[in-house]
Order: sequence, then structure tokens, then C-alpha cells
Amino acid sequence: MKIKSTIFQFLLILLCSVGPLYFLHKYFVQEYYSASSLALLNFSYKFNVGITFLFTITIILLSKKFKDQLGFIFMIGGFLKIALFLIWKQTTSIQIEKAEYLHFFIPYFICLIVEIFYVSKILKKINYQEDN
Repeated sequence: MKIKSTIFQFLLILLCSVGPLYFLHKYFVQEYYSASSLALLNFSYKFNVGITFLFTITIILLSKKFKDQLGFIFMIGGFLKIALFLIWKQTTSIQIEKAEYLHFFIPYFICLIVEIFYVSKILKKINYQEDN
């Protein structure tokens, strides 16, 4: 039951952090950019929140068994996020202007900050003294 409450707590923190930013970001995009920018924005938030949720859930589930490798798992997750986005960009016909890359990287960095915060919280709870 503890894992379910930890997952729910992380989801709540993630949505409360990203949600208000999404609506503020969406307002500015609607005012100053084209409709294609709004589609990119919506995709970026869904993609980043989804991937962040999946990778952090993986870290939560693996935190007991692979506690010495959690940092590496975290770094691999960050690399995979960028790689998956670039693969998506290359395989679709969507053209993204340089100014529109912020529509991806703003939610990416917000999700990354939340992920770092929560993973560091997990790492602080791990008791390494039990192994000695």
C-alpha cells in the first residue's frame, strides 16, 4: 500500500506543479503564436508529464532493489526523454521553428525539476547502513 500512496503523492506534486504553468503557457501561445504552436505545446506537456511519470514510477518501484543504481537510472531517463522527442520530431512532418523549441523545453525543465526533487527525496529515505 505504501507504493501506491508514494505514486499518488508524486502524481499530485507533478500535476500541481505543471498544471498552472500549462494554463499560463497556453494563454501566451494563444495570444502570440499560431495554432500549430498550440498543438506542439499540448503534445509537449502530455509527453513530458507522461514520460516523467513513467520514469519516476520506475525509480520508485526499483528504489529498494537497485538503490545503488538509481542515479544511473535517473540519468538514462533524462537521456531517453530527449531522445524520444528527437525521434518523434524526425519521424513526423512537423516543422518546429527555433522559437518554438521553448514550447517543449519549458515543460521538460519543469518536469525535470519535479523529478529531481522527488528522486532526491527517495534517495534520502534509502538506508544504506542496512547493507553493512
